[in-house]
Amino acid sequence: MPATARRRVPRWLWWLLGTLLLVAGLLALARHWLDPWLRRKLEQQVSQQTQGQYRLQVAGLETSLWERAVRLRGLRLRPAGAVADTLPRLRLDVGRLHLTGVGLLALLRRGTVPLDSVVLDSVRLQLLALPAQPTRKAGRPLHAQLPLGLTGLEVGYLGLLHAQLQYGPATQPQARVEQAQVVAHELLLSAAGAADTQRVAYAMNWQLHLQQAQAAGAGHRAAAHRLRLATKQGYLTIDSLAVQPQPAGVASASQSRINLTWSRLALTGVQTAALQHQRRFRADSLLLQAPQLSYRAAAQPAATTWQQALRPYLRSLELSHLRLRDGQLRVAGTTAAPVLRGIEVSGAGVRLDSSFRMSPRQVLFAESWQASLGPSEARAAAHHLRLQSLQLSTKAGTFSLSSLRIVPPKVRQGGAVRVDLTLPRLSLTGLQPLALQHQHQLRADALQLLTPHLTFQPPSQPPPPIWQLLAPVARRVDIARVSLRDGYLHLLRQEHAPVIRQLNVTGTGIRIDSAAAADTRRIAYARDWQADAGRLATSFDAPFYQASSQRVRLSTATQTLRFEGLALTPAFSAVTTNLRKGYQAPAISVRLPSLTATGFDFHQLAHRGQFRIAQVTAQAPTVRISSDGRGPINPHRSKITPEQFRQLPVLLDIRRLDIRNGSLHSRYRSPLTPETGSMSITRFQLTFRNLSNDPRRQSARTPLTAQASAYLAGRCRMDVQAAIALLDAQGRHRVWGTFGPAPFSILNTITVPTRLVEFKKGQVQRIRFQLQADKQQVTGSMRAEYTGLQLRLLSYKDDEVKQSLAKRLLSKAANVVVIRDQNPRKGGKLALGEMTSRRESRFSVFTLWRQGVVSGLFHSVGLPQMQAQKISEFKDEAPLPK
Repeated sequence: MPATARRRVPRWLWWLLGTLLLVAGLLALARHWLDPWLRRKLEQQVSQQTQGQYRLQVAGLETSLWERAVRLRGLRLRPAGAVADTLPRLRLDVGRLHLTGVGLLALLRRGTVPLDSVVLDSVRLQLLALPAQPTRKAGRPLHAQLPLGLTGLEVGYLGLLHAQLQYGPATQPQARVEQAQVVAHELLLSAAGAADTQRVAYAMNWQLHLQQAQAAGAGHRAAAHRLRLATKQGYLTIDSLAVQPQPAGVASASQSRINLTWSRLALTGVQTAALQHQRRFRADSLLLQAPQLSYRAAAQPAATTWQQALRPYLRSLELSHLRLRDGQLRVAGTTAAPVLRGIEVSGAGVRLDSSFRMSPRQVLFAESWQASLGPSEARAAAHHLRLQSLQLSTKAGTFSLSSLRIVPPKVRQGGAVRVDLTLPRLSLTGLQPLALQHQHQLRADALQLLTPHLTFQPPSQPPPPIWQLLAPVARRVDIARVSLRDGYLHLLRQEHAPVIRQLNVTGTGIRIDSAAAADTRRIAYARDWQADAGRLATSFDAPFYQASSQRVRLSTATQTLRFEGLALTPAFSAVTTNLRKGYQAPAISVRLPSLTATGFDFHQLAHRGQFRIAQVTAQAPTVRISSDGRGPINPHRSKITPEQFRQLPVLLDIRRLDIRNGSLHSRYRSPLTPETGSMSITRFQLTFRNLSNDPRRQSARTPLTAQASAYLAGRCRMDVQAAIALLDAQGRHRVWGTFGPAPFSILNTITVPTRLVEFKKGQVQRIRFQLQADKQQVTGSMRAEYTGLQLRLLSYKDDEVKQSLAKRLLSKAANVVVIRDQNPRKGGKLALGEMTSRRESRFSVFTLWRQGVVSGLFHSVGLPQMQAQKISEFKDEAPLPK
């Protein structure tokens, strides 16, 4: 075979090469004519679709049939004139638009067209206004509005890069994004994609990145430095957000006003598909960093609650962990006006559903909460409240406050309550938040208050009981133990304005509700109270006296109350007291080392206001009385009388009252001389029995009885007994007793400077007396046995007490003619002294007894009964000193 025949090319190859050349030529020709045609067609299509209201300009269009790609550049969309109210008004510039991997066959079939990628770069969109009127397609989903009748688009990658977005006029846009980047992966824009519960807005994954975003609405403007969103990874972050109210001319005065900033919001583990398709929000964590919120409430409350507002959009919410760090809240437009700083909140297992009802295991829709506050403040009832810190843990069951300060208003209001409180620390342990949340019962193991300092002025009208005040928060309070340590309490607007220091109180078995208030087994809502206080001070007959105690101990379990270091201290001297009161009033000083009450029925005191005590013991009291006879007599009826006991506003029932080793020291300045007389009673022992105004215990058959012994001037023993029917309207009672051996001269310390009478000689062997008294007078008899009695009558002249010639003569005459020098006489007959003296209602019952003893003594020594009575009833009364 020839060589040329072996090298001949097959015919089919020539046909193939020719076909390829023809196709290449046709493609080159098509590209030359296709690109301009497509560009014109695209521009015409936009004009037709918008009915000539918009004009599209495309700077360049390139197709690649081999790559199945279309590349456009310089797209410019502008209104051609007036735009109908069914179309939005916008301006759009796109630097580049690339479509690759276009499914031409599917496009020709008008099915679901696949595209490998769609990328828009350097986009600038200005949306001037939204459509005012809806179109026929307004209610249809996006996949039902595709052009060319396509059933769908399947885009592997959709990217909007380097975009700038704006809504509203350029001078005052309502929304603006300086730089936006939006990326979608596996976008299926079709009915199947809309129904796919794994997709979010038709895509398997959306990635959104916004920078320098701004928006305006509802009277506010918001700005964020950066926003990032990834639906597949399930995270959302918003950095440097700021929300501010618009100027007054833009925002309505009736709207709520919010000023909000935060450094970062981070949301992780978000199941965005469940949120879109099921309206269920699920996420792993939410972190809000350094939020600062200033809020002013609207003039009118919102027409809908937050539950009603959320219900159409949210069926349930599940958040594994919530964290708020370093927050701040200011609320204006309310009386409280709180300012909360340093807010730290951590919540675990936050869950709520469309019913917005909490499960029995939830506290404020969460399994547990931890919260804390830094320095914060608020106002309540015109008071200013400040707080250094607060901590709460529902899981640990703890709550604590540090450095709480309540400052009362500067301007005092009539009968309003005033509270001035400093509380370094309050702690509550064993708190059961579930009981408080679901049963409205506050239950805890222990409540402790450390070093509270309280000045309290109660309201002029008694407030409701504490269980009613607590009812809005908890209908019942149960605390196993309440303790207060090293407290200070000052009560204002009280008659005595007491001040208590170093107060320590412990209460056990506290229960506060209406049933506990009526439970007679409880005392002030507790099973038992223990109290221990340091110095207690209170005014008495203000401003003339100050009463105080160095230590107070109380135990309701042992029914004891003990005061140590009791004192009653006058604020003024006797003469100053007279001048300030305008009449004679003594200055009394009392020192009492201890006063103990045992068998104190605190239950009766708490529930009936009755003082029922088995025994009271006063140990070694010292009483000093300083009086000045210059001034009018006290015009008021004396309160130290038996009949006044009937007027006590409370029931008092003391089975036994003992005074041990007491002493009384009296000093008196009469109008006769400037010298002061004195008298003392020491080693005083006194026992009262049946000191009661209870009609079941006190009667004429069962009166108050008293037994006393003492020493007058340290030398004369006195033994006195009394029987007093305290409820007798006539004040009838009996007193009897004896005076032991002593010289008459022990009386000179009081009689010489105040009466200018001196007992020169005389010795008492024994004096026995018995008297009966009522509201009108005192009567009785005295048997005085004495010897060698002689008196000296004195005068005051040249600033000294001395005996003038006239007084000397008068003294001799009196001793010879009037005074009975001894009793009984030498014949053995004892002269009885008759006690008769009228009662002065302005004087105490002790003065009445003294009057009876004086009248009986002077009658015994020889004075006529009328003269003795006159001496006993003599009242010092002179003008007040200048």
